[in-house]
Amino acid sequence: MPARRGDKARLMSLPTLTYFSSRGRAELLRLVCAEAGVAYEEKLLGVYHPVDKTPAFNALKATDVLPFDAVPVWEEADGFRLAQSDAIVRHVAREHGLYGHGTREAARCDMIFASVDEVRTALRAIVAAAPEKRGIIRDELAQSILPRWLAHFEKLLVLNGDGRGFIVGAGATFADVALFVMFENITDNGLGAAYALCPALTAHAERMAARPGIARYLASPHRFPVQLLPR
Repeated sequence: MPARRGDKARLMSLPTLTYFSSRGRAELLRLVCAEAGVAYEEKLLGVYHPVDKTPAFNALKATDVLPFDAVPVWEEADGFRLAQSDAIVRHVAREHGLYGHGTREAARCDMIFASVDEVRTALRAIVAAAPEKRGIIRDELAQSILPRWLAHFEKLLVLNGDGRGFIVGAGATFADVALFVMFENITDNGLGAAYALCPALTAHAERMAARPGIARYLASPHRFPVQLLPR
């Protein structure tokens, strides 16, 4: 769970996540940390805006501590600093046992993660579209793109232990957390009907939401509000 206040000495020994006061590209990392039981401090830069960055972000950018002039950034107590949200998620997953067992399970985790990111990119097409085109894109997502992707995930889940466990191997991985974040994004944005023919995938999301660390995070007042795609 994020530590935004409390004992100063304890915070100094924790990793620090620097990001906006928003879910955005840091939310998967937050949920991976919740699943793994990783405590960290958050350095918040104000509410994200796609054009007008916050004064706190601009000030931080001027210090040259951001490897690519972007956030999120993850920094550990010994000074190890990492940018790019996907790289940070993978690093934390490797360090805390959420990357499967052996290289083949790790590769399958990467495969699922990359595919989930393709779904995210498809959803983000709504943001880039002209307002009069958004309805067309939503219809295409609802009728074609999302059902196709979810059917693939459903099949892979069922092939791994009849769909009653996890997407890779016998234990939870960051790929499972990524699938849950995808489920939230799709359902929060009114596209949840795409799960109608995916009972195993729907049940998987419910199981992930009930896992102790994730359930605590979902119920936490520290969690930022949902960011809906434009209509």
